Amino acid sequence: MLRSALAFLAGAAAIHVLPVPWPPALALVPALAAACAMGRAPVLAACLAGFACALQAASMAAADAWPCARDRDTVEVTGHVASPAIVRPDRSDFDLETVHPAQSRQVRLSWYDADRLPRTGESWRVRARLRCPRGFANPGSPDRELGLLREGIDATGYVVDGLTAERIGDASAPGVERLRERVAGAIARALPAGPTVAVLQGLSVGVRGSIPEGLWEAFAATGLAHLIAISGLHVTGCALSVLLVLRFAWRLRVLPPTRARLALEMAAVAAVTAAYALVSGASVPALRTLAMVALFALLRCLRRSLPLAGSLALAATVLVAADPLAITSAGFWLSFVATAALFAVGSAGTGWRGWTRGFARAQLAITILLAPVLAATFGRLSLVAPFVNAAAIPVFGVVILPAVLLGTVIAAIAPAASSLLWQGLGRLLDGTWPVLTAIGAWPLASFAPAEQPLALVAAATVLAFGTLLVPSKGLGAAAAVLLGALVCGRPADVEPGSFTLDVIDVGQGLAAVVETAGHVLVFDTGPRWRGGTVAARVSLLPYLRARGIRRIDRLVVSHDDQDHAGGAALVAGAMDVARTMAPRGNRINASETCESGAGWRWDDVEFRVLHPPAGFKGGDNDRSCALDVTGPGGSVLLLADPESAAESLLAGRAIAADVVLIPHHGSASSSSPALITAVSARLGIASSGFGNRWAMPRADVVARWRAAGTTVLNTAEQGAVRVRIPSKPGPITVETERRDRPHWWRARPGR
Repeated sequence: MLRSALAFLAGAAAIHVLPVPWPPALALVPALAAACAMGRAPVLAACLAGFACALQAASMAAADAWPCARDRDTVEVTGHVASPAIVRPDRSDFDLETVHPAQSRQVRLSWYDADRLPRTGESWRVRARLRCPRGFANPGSPDRELGLLREGIDATGYVVDGLTAERIGDASAPGVERLRERVAGAIARALPAGPTVAVLQGLSVGVRGSIPEGLWEAFAATGLAHLIAISGLHVTGCALSVLLVLRFAWRLRVLPPTRARLALEMAAVAAVTAAYALVSGASVPALRTLAMVALFALLRCLRRSLPLAGSLALAATVLVAADPLAITSAGFWLSFVATAALFAVGSAGTGWRGWTRGFARAQLAITILLAPVLAATFGRLSLVAPFVNAAAIPVFGVVILPAVLLGTVIAAIAPAASSLLWQGLGRLLDGTWPVLTAIGAWPLASFAPAEQPLALVAAATVLAFGTLLVPSKGLGAAAAVLLGALVCGRPADVEPGSFTLDVIDVGQGLAAVVETAGHVLVFDTGPRWRGGTVAARVSLLPYLRARGIRRIDRLVVSHDDQDHAGGAALVAGAMDVARTMAPRGNRINASETCESGAGWRWDDVEFRVLHPPAGFKGGDNDRSCALDVTGPGGSVLLLADPESAAESLLAGRAIAADVVLIPHHGSASSSSPALITAVSARLGIASSGFGNRWAMPRADVVARWRAAGTTVLNTAEQGAVRVRIPSKPGPITVETERRDRPHWWRARPGR
């Protein structure tokens, strides 16, 4: 059974190496092959069955997505609210199950400045501008496209005219989602708005969208994120709580003795745990633990047992068969690895000393085993996690989780009666956040290892777990070597005299990174959006960490427009920035002034500031910084938003370059023929957002550059663009994220 289960999982995972999607009909081929191989080669049959199952699910999910050919279409959609709305400072987000056109879709909508709050189960008719499920494409960054696909979100968008939004039907029967909204509402009414409300809503019913980003950073840096997301720990705690209550009730003879006691206990545990898993949002880790609890209950009733490996493999097979895309979830792997580690180390003995040794050994095992998974999924390892978890897990398991479970039950039955309990938990948690934030801000609280090949991550995890199951010095040494390579490994070094330019996909904005042999320059940091969300958090910073960059030698902020400087404060707080440069007259707190004539030399590469000159009186865009980077093998011209006045000055100078950042994202007011002629670039890169409302880069601007012999790439279409300038004259190398790292979910029809 174990081999067949692992083969099924391997087959399901295999579809995610496909560069392009397969038609749904092709899923019949591996399914028929599995049926033919069932008798003679059951392991091969299981592998083919897993591949067919995942291929069918992936093809159906991809086919339902809103086509990018209709991106930004404004349509009237009608449907019912599928889950509790998330209230943010500037908007409300909610999922609408709608039919448009003649096809069921799950649409995630934002309603800015909403005067009403859609309730779960209500039917609404709204005018919405729909966006296809597309995200940034950068090395080391979370893949939003795959995440939306996994959640079943076929389109995103926003309500265009809130005044015409119409509720056309009251909420239907309460159901699970209605119950979740009732509990979340009880918490919101009991406590003042703030992070504690969001955390308690997340712990009780899985509504975590309104947790501030700064607090999420503290959870990640201290290794406590697993306690906030509904995970196996929560569901296991629920099952144990139910079992303890039943045992206590039988001991006090509140419940009458019966021969069916074991069956009744297991049925109650499974039923209540299933109810909590559903009310909490049915996350992958919660469902994984529910499957384990149900399997344990069944085996207890049958008075049978399974080895640990068999139990885990069977639970994983059931989950992946029900939801093949779950295998791409970080929570899926974190939950299974943590559970396996806890069971593998077992207990070190009896008494408080044995319990202490067992707890310490479990913490060490989890920390080591989770390191490869955390490094691959989050790009960060918490160095304080073992110590913080040693204090937090007992308090969480003994105090907070039981209180949250009790509060959830009371709020589901009588919301007002749970107010005092939520207020007590609120006072406890309010005093915790400053402590966690302070610990997470320590320079050595966390470590960001460079991105490593997936094969190395998998090998390190397997060997580390194998060392726990089969103690062996040779196996342990091999695991230690791979873990060391995973944590300490770095990408290929840049040779002296050569340099690289990476233009990050940040949407409608600009962020670029120049690396020489020993130095790093960041040119702009991407946009800050309405509501305060910063693109650098999910694009620039993950990229820098994936490259193993922990120090920025010079941060150049071209000007203080939000699409260029929106992430400056975040980057300066998250990274060690030696110097900051910005033009005069900007609100950027800079240590150096960006004026023509300034320059420096790093590793045989020359950096020269070309614009603005001293005393220049142009507008904000025209005063934006322009930088030339020249090495023995070529040059790059970094431009931000110069318009006619600045372009006229630049065109009169020696600014010829091999690569140029197309000014102002390719707007109609930029890229004059004189500038294009003066630059004479081989490659031009436009940093713009997919489907942006200004249609940048403009078609006529792109045509002018191409007519001059410049190849034009657009981050909206290609994702991040990486250019390597050699250390001596020769061809430059260009890589793009979407072309050179193809994935089937990025290559769907209509993309």
